[in-house]
Amino acid sequence: MKKVFLSIYRCIVGPEYGFIGEGNEQWYYSLALAMNLMLIWWLKPEVALLFTILAVIHYLTVALYGYFDMEFEDVIFSYSYFGIHLIILAIALLTSFKWAFITMAITIVAFLSAPDCTGDNIFPRKSKFQDRLPLLCNTIIFVAFIVIDFLLPIKLLFKFAILVVALIIHPVIDFLEGEGIIISDTTFGAIGRIKECKD
Repeated sequence: MKKVFLSIYRCIVGPEYGFIGEGNEQWYYSLALAMNLMLIWWLKPEVALLFTILAVIHYLTVALYGYFDMEFEDVIFSYSYFGIHLIILAIALLTSFKWAFITMAITIVAFLSAPDCTGDNIFPRKSKFQDRLPLLCNTIIFVAFIVIDFLLPIKLLFKFAILVVALIIHPVIDFLEGEGIIISDTTFGAIGRIKECKD
């Protein structure tokens, strides 16, 4: 019975090492962006549309560069990658410094908290609970997402719809992470190409 419960539980919050064993980094990052956008639409709706457009451009840029990484060997693509994101950051900071900072803070904390393919993150695992730490982190971030979702001033049906969509796209994002769509690999790869060009 316990094994059945844990299997169902893992399907909800996500397995310790991701659905395909590649880690949870891109899922945490995606969830953090989603939580930020929900908060902005709720608490600062006058800038919400612009922040949503910027987030979509950012996410699509990471996805495209991650997926076509081998084709983007020319260093010009690495510079353009950072150029696009610097423009996005500048627009966000000029639009609302407070919410740009909040967005960066939440996404960075989520990124650092994400268990990788071995279950490691920024938290030490030197305890008798070390095997459960990745699942605990998955639970915490998903509960945070649910809390923000259900605090939104929208109809209950829409709140459940958001939750269902999150549950459906989680394994998809994990699969894409296995295909190279992961913000750290994409960013560090671009940095590496720039450094190689300068050496």
